[in-house]
Amino acid sequence: MRMPSKGGGTELKKRILTILIFVLTLALLLTMGYFVAKAISLSFFISYFTLGYFLLISLIAYTYRAYTDDVTLSCDVIIPAFNEGRHVYDTIRSVAASEYDPAKLCITVVDDGSTDDTGEWIRKAADELPQLRVIRMPRNSGKKHALNAAIATSKAEIVITVDSDSIIEREAVANIVRPFANEKIGAVAGNVRVQNIGDGIIPQMMDIVFVFCYEFIRSSQSRCGTVLCTPGALSAYRRSAVLAVMDAWLKQRFFGEYTSIGEDRALTCLLLRREWLVVYQSSAVAYTTISASYINVCKMLLRWIRGDIRENILMFPYVFRKFTLTDMRTLGLQLHYISFNLGIITPIFFIPVSIIYLLFSFSERTLLFAYLGMVTLLWSIVPAMIYAKRYSLRKSFYAFAYSLFSMFCLSWIPLYAMLTLKNNNWLTRR
Repeated sequence: MRMPSKGGGTELKKRILTILIFVLTLALLLTMGYFVAKAISLSFFISYFTLGYFLLISLIAYTYRAYTDDVTLSCDVIIPAFNEGRHVYDTIRSVAASEYDPAKLCITVVDDGSTDDTGEWIRKAADELPQLRVIRMPRNSGKKHALNAAIATSKAEIVITVDSDSIIEREAVANIVRPFANEKIGAVAGNVRVQNIGDGIIPQMMDIVFVFCYEFIRSSQSRCGTVLCTPGALSAYRRSAVLAVMDAWLKQRFFGEYTSIGEDRALTCLLLRREWLVVYQSSAVAYTTISASYINVCKMLLRWIRGDIRENILMFPYVFRKFTLTDMRTLGLQLHYISFNLGIITPIFFIPVSIIYLLFSFSERTLLFAYLGMVTLLWSIVPAMIYAKRYSLRKSFYAFAYSLFSMFCLSWIPLYAMLTLKNNNWLTRR
């Protein structure tokens, strides 16, 4: 009789251990959910906490204004690309059309070991744009190392990162540079919208989510100089600030393994810990492509949330290193850090608490549905109002659809992300 290999036995043990951890975690959450549900009225507490949070953030975001300083600094727009095909060409052309002093603007594209026709599209762009700087990685090394290859060899004062599936507006480069007139600012987050909203209901819903996250949440964070994530789709950095943390960024580990996801969030946190201000520029607009597939969107969100949980853990000692009522930057950072984590943790308890109510609290089912209705309304009405005022009243109603979609179809993602934190797979790359 053929005996199983030692490696196979080890793999089986890992799978059994993973299942046991999942079951024990779920049992723990169910138990906690039971006592939480019995101890307080979730509909009352969470709904009113959410209302209070929205009120405070609204007041702060209301005071936000885009930067208008007239400043022209040398810039290097860096576009890392891996198996993007035609998209990278369109991205390069959109950057080349920027209304910025050509003598101050450099464009660098990094082919990170692509195995499709990405290289051909880059060559086509290089033939049309003699000023284009091309770096070819010998093999796929990951976005972080692709960016490092360009930043380390750049001569510009400001480096601007643009994803290879993004299209930027003609004024985006000029506008994202304006905040750097303040020498305390180390990074600037651009304003990201969804360009393929006509592809289905998911891209349309995600556009409303992006508008809410950027024009509401990041506007509030920017007033304190503590934007928690500069997006890969469009962000700008003071090159000297990045070089000072580059080694720590490249060598960052989590649970003993090098990290290869969440590189934008990781870089932002490193700059915040160095006391740089990180702000948001609403007038610097980029359009990115969002998959219309539920599976692909889940993979994207799973990667993002894994990165967020990791960085939240690493940021905790810095965020709460001191308590003061006179330092608005520290207070703002603590407020947004807490709300950011609540946004991740709350869905983890949603499923077990709902199960408890449905299975054991027959008389309180009405309370559960009332709670779901209140939370859906609160988390929908603000994004809907913002979108209706600035873009489209008719399409703003997708905010309510997204709240239901998020509650019933996406609430599993934070729990799964927490159980698989060590996973460094990009998931959406081919």
